[in-house]
Amino acid sequence: MREAMVTRFVWVMSAIIVLACVGWAVLVQVIVPDACTYDPPPANAQYLHCD
Repeated sequence: MREAMVTRFVWVMSAIIVLACVGWAVLVQVIVPDACTYDPPPANAQYLHCD
């Protein structure tokens, strides 16, 4: 019984961590603006390849 509880806990925590990482990646893509859209470009923009 205890082994099943531990296994379930590990699966739930793993799913939460994966969902948090995916959510963070999506959030960053949506919220952080593209540096190439700024005028003038920010410092260190020379490292970007804006076409």
